[in-house]
Amino acid sequence: MAQVKKIEKEFEVRCPVDKMYEFFRYNIAQFTKILPEHYKSCQLLEGDGKGYGTVRLWTYTLGGPEVMVAKETFKAIDDANKTITYRIFDADLNRMYKSFDIVVKVVPKANGSGSLVKFHILYEKEHEDHPHPHPYLEMFSKVTNAIDSHLHKP
Repeated sequence: MAQVKKIEKEFEVRCPVDKMYEFFRYNIAQFTKILPEHYKSCQLLEGDGKGYGTVRLWTYTLGGPEVMVAKETFKAIDDANKTITYRIFDADLNRMYKSFDIVVKVVPKANGSGSLVKFHILYEKEHEDHPHPHPYLEMFSKVTNAIDSHLHKP
């Protein structure tokens, strides 16, 4: 019986917690502007783009020549704890994964300057011999750095 697995990584950023969280909460469609080499398009299919009922269609690449598509929606939003869970579905990656959720949590750094962005991918493989989705964590590293730079523009 297949089980849900988890991989995770955290990244330090200069941005304050609220500013970074608000980007993930309200402005992720801007990925196409700040990281066009990975995010080719983002189309709002349903909802307002800011809460439950939102469905977006993404066209993206993990850095190679293959262009992929995925739909994304909010599975859970916890503003008090600065945590969002995105559910990925109707996606090319579903050939390898039965389920694929991305959890983003933004917390203050211990020294009080900047924040930590924690990504968790919760996934269930379609077949046990399929790879773990580590390339997505690598892409999230680039995304996080690009957002941090974008939000620090003068």
